[in-house]
Amino acid sequence: MARSHPYNFAHVLLPQLAWRRPASVRRELSDPYLARELLHYVWDKAAENLPAAEKVVPKGLRLSWHEVAGRVTALFHLPAPQATMEAYLSALVYEETDEPANTEAEETRPRYFTLEATLGLSGAGGLPTLVGEWAGEVHRHLGRGPSAGQPETPTAFLDALATVLGPLPDTGVPFMRVVRS
Repeated sequence: MARSHPYNFAHVLLPQLAWRRPASVRRELSDPYLARELLHYVWDKAAENLPAAEKVVPKGLRLSWHEVAGRVTALFHLPAPQATMEAYLSALVYEETDEPANTEAEETRPRYFTLEATLGLSGAGGLPTLVGEWAGEVHRHLGRGPSAGQPETPTAFLDALATVLGPLPDTGVPFMRVVRS
């Protein structure tokens, strides 16, 4: 069973924060100092009501930025899981829009993915995982993920996300609608 502290961080607080204030959180995560402060603040919040024995040190907690299938992606490197449903990595994938939002409520919410520990035998390739996606209150399993515990795991996770996301729509081709009168 997942430990409450890392589960609350990766599956509850981080996505909720990013969805509540998409542009603000993206700006803060883009600044290395603010990103570190924000991540540690949210990490501490995830353990706020837990007994001291259930709190986990944020060893390895960091952020890196990438481009995945033409989309800006914030990749969160999380403390090593010790149980199923805890995440090795998570990612906020930002869909770019040409139209600026007038209010925070109109902003496009990023998609949120996790690379989670799962049951299975570990082999020479690493530990078994699955790729998940949170959309509001709904958590979907998207299938087996790349083996964890390897130096190439983050890149393999981003490759898996590229497959899930697919290419960006080609906006260079005009759209024509046939209307019958």
